[in-house]
Amino acid sequence: MTNSNSNSDSTIDNNSGNGKSKNYQPHLQNSSFTIMDMLAQGQLSQAIYIVAKLRIADYLKNGPKTIKEIAEQSKTHPDSLYRLLRMLASVGIFTETEEEEGRKEFNNNNIDNNNKRKFDITPKAALLQSETIGSLRNLALMFGLESFNRAINDLSYSITTGENSFKHANGLDMFEYFQQDQNRKDAQIFNSAMASLTLSYASSISSMYDFSQFNTVADIGGGQGIFLSHLLKTNPNLSGILFDLPHAIESAKNLFINESGNPRTEDSKDFLSRCKLVEGDFFKSIPLGADGYIIKNVILNWDDDSAAKILKNCLQAMEKTSAKADSTNASHDDDKQNKNNSKLLIIDFIMPEGNKPFIGKFVDIVMLALTHKGRIRTEKEFHKLLNSSGFDINKVIHPRDSDNFLSIIEAIPFSSSHHHHHLTTHHHIT
Repeated sequence: MTNSNSNSDSTIDNNSGNGKSKNYQPHLQNSSFTIMDMLAQGQLSQAIYIVAKLRIADYLKNGPKTIKEIAEQSKTHPDSLYRLLRMLASVGIFTETEEEEGRKEFNNNNIDNNNKRKFDITPKAALLQSETIGSLRNLALMFGLESFNRAINDLSYSITTGENSFKHANGLDMFEYFQQDQNRKDAQIFNSAMASLTLSYASSISSMYDFSQFNTVADIGGGQGIFLSHLLKTNPNLSGILFDLPHAIESAKNLFINESGNPRTEDSKDFLSRCKLVEGDFFKSIPLGADGYIIKNVILNWDDDSAAKILKNCLQAMEKTSAKADSTNASHDDDKQNKNNSKLLIIDFIMPEGNKPFIGKFVDIVMLALTHKGRIRTEKEFHKLLNSSGFDINKVIHPRDSDNFLSIIEAIPFSSSHHHHHLTTHHHIT
């Protein structure tokens, strides 16, 4: 049973001085359990989708309930639901809470047992509630979309051909697919999933960097405006430009404006008074008028040529804005208006080198399946991409917070620096 692959397992033994394991067999056994465990992960994501769709976490908001009660509310088969929740409870999503004496009375009569078996919420399960801050319910629903599953199930097509399996399985590129009228519901779930992800790390990102140095921040491909509205709320002197495709801007308007055309809340009113909502396509042109350009979770969707096109359009917008400011404010001496202060911030996953675990390595495979040659890039790859598009990297700020996996790359146009060829080797990582 020895082969070169299993041997790599057997040599990792912290307790033996010579680095060779004497307990060879148990190592193989542990490896096979680990593989079985890993194979069960697909089942787990399906289970999370099912309880999110059924709103089980919402039903447990006010305390534990019996399987019978939960099944009645969710219109499910009690014993099957029990078995699903038992599996989820084993990984900390929900917890079974029946009393000890209840256990002794358990018998083979499942109907009886379902009156006694109770489940309660846990911190992980609470993230699947629909109205809580940081809720990931919409993300779980996205994993249940048929279009999404068709693409993931067709992943071998991507591995074999290098092309995206979403288009192969659904007939259209993902972004085109979401713009079709008949796929409006899918698009809504996708936009809401992205918005809830943004909400989960917005405050962490805004505390990593001093956004108050800008007058106007443009969020390029900014979706529903969740991140930008958070930035404007935490930086009262900031103005914003939200830029995205028409369906995303429509989605943003619905978020901030009610049916009668008025802002939904005081916060919405404040956001709309300080932010322009601009429809457009970042492959064609990017709006002028900002001194801080943010591209968050966009570059990972595209191959290098497409990403470079977005970056070059951004560079053009920055240079035109600077030239305009230069001609109209020649005598203006405000530090904040200095034309060289224009910055590009890429907020994205950065792939670490080596074998260490990182959620981005899994997201990267989702990018392979869903997008047109999108990928998560290493720091070196970002350097190459930005340099080829006319930017220097000033600094890279890595996340300090376990809730956030995104880094911030601060870049400036070559034209802002006479010695740009030195900067790439001297950027600092904080």
